[in-house]
Order: sequence, then structure tokens, then C-alpha cells
Amino acid sequence: MTIDFYAGMVPTADELLALAPGYVAQSISQAVSSATTGATLVDSAIVVPVAGLSVVDLSARYTSLAGGIQWAWRVTGTVTLAARDIMSAGQAATTTAGTANIDYLRWRQIATVGEAQVSAHFDTASTQLIRERLLCDGVGTIIFQFAQATSNASATTLNAASYATVAQVRQL
Repeated sequence: MTIDFYAGMVPTADELLALAPGYVAQSISQAVSSATTGATLVDSAIVVPVAGLSVVDLSARYTSLAGGIQWAWRVTGTVTLAARDIMSAGQAATTTAGTANIDYLRWRQIATVGEAQVSAHFDTASTQLIRERLLCDGVGTIIFQFAQATSNASATTLNAASYATVAQVRQL
């Protein structure tokens, strides 16, 4: 729910606080491998509360030790998704570390929250980035989930300090 202020109106502390964007972070690195979880997506610590029309902005950093990554979102309550903008490395693998990070960028806009996205492994020594922006409505939570993209004994790790912000918006 957004807050519309009118001339002479004195907003309460709660109303002013509702205008500020929220922030949630992955406090410790979380590793998953296909040997322990298979292709099942697991919940991360990036759990974003939604209360009304909101924009969620994700910046997830991960390290892949040859398994790549797959990810999606899980919702609770009455949360529905209007749009999902994705920027990440793509699915094509390469033998030249570093160049694939530019050659196979993914720029997508979809309207399903649970559709899993996949990124191939590119470079063991570097951290990869997933950026997403979601426009959602309802009341509940939206939870970032991930797993390895391919079977491999080495883990894929969602790095600490990955984060999401959420801000309420109003429809014009």
C-alpha cells in the first residue's frame, strides 16, 4: 500500500518509514552441490517481504566450480508477479575464460516468478553476477532460490553480501 500525502497532512513515523526502501542480504555464503541436492532449488537467505505494489531489485553474486547455476523465485501469501527483468551470464559455455562473460549476456523480460534460469560455468576464479528487477503485488514474501545447473561434485556458492532491496511504488 502506498502513502499519498496531501497539503497539511502530518505523516506518522510508520508512514515515513514505509517510504524508505528495505534491504536484505545473504549474510554468509551458501553452497549447494548436485551430489547433495540434485536439481532441486534451495531457498537462500534473501527473503523479501512484499506488502502492496513493490519493486524488488536483486544483486546476487555466485561462484561456480564447474557446475554453473540455476535460479528462480518462490512466493508465499498472495504475491503475484507483473514483470521480471533479468541480466546475467548466459547458457553457452566457452573455453576462453572471461570472454563468455561478455559474449553470452542474458537480457530478458518475463512474467513468471518460478521459471528457472540457467547460467553455464565460465570461470572458477571469478565471481559471477545475477541482476534482477521484479515488479510484484500482494502480501507475503518472495524468496530467491538456487542450485547447480549441472551435475558436479564441486559446489556452486551464493556469496555473502548478495542482496535485494524492495521499495513500494504506486500505480499512476
